[in-house]
Amino acid sequence: MKKSRSLRSMIFFLAVVLIIPILCFSLYLQAQTWRTMKNNLQRELEGELNTANHTLQMVMDKYDMVLYDFCTNDEIIELVEEINESEKPSDAVKYQIRRSLAHICNRNAGVEGITLITESGTICFYDKEAASFVSTKWANRIPAVDMQDQMAVYRGSSYVLETENRPVHMLQLARRLADYRNMNRQIGTVILSVDQSVLWEDIQVSDKSTVYVCEADQIIAAADPAEIGTSISLKPQRGYRVLETRNDKTGWDVYHFYSKVRYDQLVKANIGIGLGSLVALTLLSMMLITLMTRPVLDLVGRLVYAMSEIENGDFDVQIPGVEHPTNEVERIAAGFNEMSGQLKQLVETVKQSTVDQKNAELQAMEAQIDPHFLYNTLDTINWKALEHDEFEISNMVGALADILRYSIRNPGDMVSIGQELSWLDRYIMLQKEKLDQPLSVVTDVPEKLMGYRIHKLLLQPFVENAINHGFRRMSRPCRIEISMKLAGEQFYIRIRDNGCGIPPDLVEELNNKNSSDGHHVGVANVRKRLELYYSDDHEMYFESREGQGTSVHLFIRAVRGGGQNEDNHSGR
Repeated sequence: MKKSRSLRSMIFFLAVVLIIPILCFSLYLQAQTWRTMKNNLQRELEGELNTANHTLQMVMDKYDMVLYDFCTNDEIIELVEEINESEKPSDAVKYQIRRSLAHICNRNAGVEGITLITESGTICFYDKEAASFVSTKWANRIPAVDMQDQMAVYRGSSYVLETENRPVHMLQLARRLADYRNMNRQIGTVILSVDQSVLWEDIQVSDKSTVYVCEADQIIAAADPAEIGTSISLKPQRGYRVLETRNDKTGWDVYHFYSKVRYDQLVKANIGIGLGSLVALTLLSMMLITLMTRPVLDLVGRLVYAMSEIENGDFDVQIPGVEHPTNEVERIAAGFNEMSGQLKQLVETVKQSTVDQKNAELQAMEAQIDPHFLYNTLDTINWKALEHDEFEISNMVGALADILRYSIRNPGDMVSIGQELSWLDRYIMLQKEKLDQPLSVVTDVPEKLMGYRIHKLLLQPFVENAINHGFRRMSRPCRIEISMKLAGEQFYIRIRDNGCGIPPDLVEELNNKNSSDGHHVGVANVRKRLELYYSDDHEMYFESREGQGTSVHLFIRAVRGGGQNEDNHSGR
């Protein structure tokens, strides 16, 4: 008989021999190809970006040199000084300066205008488009540049010169007029306005990429004038590789957007070849795995079906053909058959146990003493006491009946503060009979709080502890003070006695929420009830001094009742 392979050995064998080496080799080749292409593209892009940045540097250097020659011309400086020193400069002086400005604009391609602002506020300009140094729409409104002790400043202008053919976006170069006899002397500023399109004859390095020159986040120069003035951060970058560098001379940022279409085509071609090979080998591997694992999968399917039947309550389901298991899955199926039989037997046992438990509960309920029997019996005793003029006994029996009725009816229910204090009065009346010395109870509860609600029997354990433990072996009169008041959204309740007090170690133990000492069952029960009723919205702690008394402080969530003056009787 042919020995059957285990499921674990089959899966391990197929993974090692077929799938894992194929995946590893294919992924390795793809990773190497992608890494090589990425490195080549990165080097190409960095080279194009450096070329664009160098071209921008050369173009701006050319115009900067033109402006530098003008600003260091001794004749121009003397004319500007004459204007600054005169209250009303002569037209002849202005004319000479304007001729020099016109000469610069007409000799240098791309210069759309030049403006000179003297220290005295006089403005001389030349507008190349208007061919005038008298009439212009923009050249005489250029604001002065804050040079901040710099000799030259570069900025992207917001001025757009509307010509007949196209709008002209301008870049501006500003330079101080230099008096080399006194460098600290302010003479004036010259601002050269250059058409940004002069950059694109040389700066556009390839047809697959686009270069942008930005000042801060705003595009100030681009091949497409429509993009000038927009934010570079809002430009879609999907489908592009984006590189950025800072031009040291101007302080502008140069962005290089490279279209990844051709790059993606090459990557897709290589990935396609690799994936095609991988798919073919994977399909072959899957065919082999399917042929080898189909019997196991069929058995697993029957096992899943049988489990779903058990979930639906059919405990008679069995998986056929696994009486002599030879591999792990068959052993699982055989174990499932045995488990289903045991589960059926267990369910029958549980059902019978449930029936027996219900019968026992019914018998226990029938054996209980009817609470009405206790009330009626106490009422009979009360009348007997009245017949013999035992009024004190009658009051005690009546109070006991009220206590029983209050305690048994709706345990854990919420009652008004008035009801709880009324019931507490009856309880204390009975407890006074146990003491050998006088007991006085003082309550300090504002009338407006009587309608608020708390859980029943919340105060009784603390009063009981004070009477049974605090007043033991006391010779002076006993006193209990109960006060309540609102503290924000919480009730603050304090129960204080003048008893013998509690030792410090015991106070620490009582204030420990995690204490499991079985000697303080009453306090532990109250703490559990507070956690049940109020969750984390409560607090309870003890304060005590030996020989002086004990105080219990309760903070619980304030719950408003149906009315301020709710019935204060216990329902006797």
